[in-house]
Amino acid sequence: MTPDDRELLEEERDHLLSSLEDLENEFSVGDMDEQDYLTLKEEYTLRAAQVLRDLNSQTAGSVGTARSVGTARTARSTQTAGNLGKSDALRPQQRLSTSPKWRTAAVVVGVLGFAALAGVLVARGSGQRGDNAITGSTGTFREKLVTCQTTSFQKPAAGIECYDKILSSAPENLEALTYQGWAYVRLEQPKKGTENFNKVVALDPSYPDVRVFRASVAAAAQEYQTAADELELFYASSPSPAAVQVLQSQGLERKIFFGLLDPQTRGCWQQAAQSQTEGEQFNQKFLDTLGACLGTTLGSNPQNLDALVSLALSKVGPELADLGAATELLNTALLIDPAFADAILLRASLAAADSRFADAQAGLSTLQGLPRPKISFLIGDPKTLADSITEAQRSAATDAPDSPAAPPDTAGELGTTTLPTVDSRIPNPGGG
Repeated sequence: MTPDDRELLEEERDHLLSSLEDLENEFSVGDMDEQDYLTLKEEYTLRAAQVLRDLNSQTAGSVGTARSVGTARTARSTQTAGNLGKSDALRPQQRLSTSPKWRTAAVVVGVLGFAALAGVLVARGSGQRGDNAITGSTGTFREKLVTCQTTSFQKPAAGIECYDKILSSAPENLEALTYQGWAYVRLEQPKKGTENFNKVVALDPSYPDVRVFRASVAAAAQEYQTAADELELFYASSPSPAAVQVLQSQGLERKIFFGLLDPQTRGCWQQAAQSQTEGEQFNQKFLDTLGACLGTTLGSNPQNLDALVSLALSKVGPELADLGAATELLNTALLIDPAFADAILLRASLAAADSRFADAQAGLSTLQGLPRPKISFLIGDPKTLADSITEAQRSAATDAPDSPAAPPDTAGELGTTTLPTVDSRIPNPGGG
């Protein structure tokens, strides 16, 4: 973690803790109803806890899981399978082992709430961008933006007025325009919100936050490819680690992934979710149900790319796994479309799980120049996988004995070298 990244986290920590105190005060004097209070408190508390964990882990010298973009989601993935059939999106449950390999992502359903994005995604350094030399010190200006952010999160209409005061002196301030636009969207005025977002893009196409909100609006309108294009631009704009972490914790990528699936494949995911009973925790049954449905789908359309990749994923479960069968399905998908990014990334992940790091790295090289794989939210993105491979190789080199390795066992049938036991788990440090 760089000093700048740590400073951003410390600033976010202070803001979140202060916001929690403000929430308590407003609720105690009757200025907020109980439902809004509980919703906001949960979001602030979860995010604050994650920031504190990140800071504490870095202070203690921890390098691995504290930096994983998926960590923020772990605490929110313990819901029972009884809720699975009630949502249109899925959330993976991350489980990390202490070995050089990682457990399979277990998939559970989550609910995407666009309103939860408001006020917490903001990149703290953006206050100095396009501020039109507003009067007062930078600190004072930042305080004004933070005040509007908190106000807008709780009361969008009041937030719009708050941002109006800033924009009267700094009409091109990117943060004020963006978050006022989101307040308009929350008040069911997407046209006005979109006008603000368009102004921001015209002023600075590389401003990350606006891309997330434009993606949210597009996804809400079921324009999933447009939403995916916006998130592609978000990741290409070098967003802060905090912004990425919050985005991924909200489930927008999950919403887009399932929105872009062909209807038959999406129906299989929903069927698998609905197969779980009330109070039942997620287990292998989910993937078994998913796989059975997808098998039927491929029987009628063997070139269904989405079904091939989803079926491959169902073959790598927390209890039963067949890496060979999963890889063959992905090979079939890539014969149909060699540039299908989801299949490339999943195949690279399986290769890494099998300690075939050269194959995994070759797959990652293929992804260069292709759109970001939509399945990244589930199994980790290419960079996370690359970092995981590097760490696994470093650990293997460190753990290697000083004495020469024993010769391979070639006494097996056909004189072949005995293969090492395959760990049937895909690396998922950045999924979940």
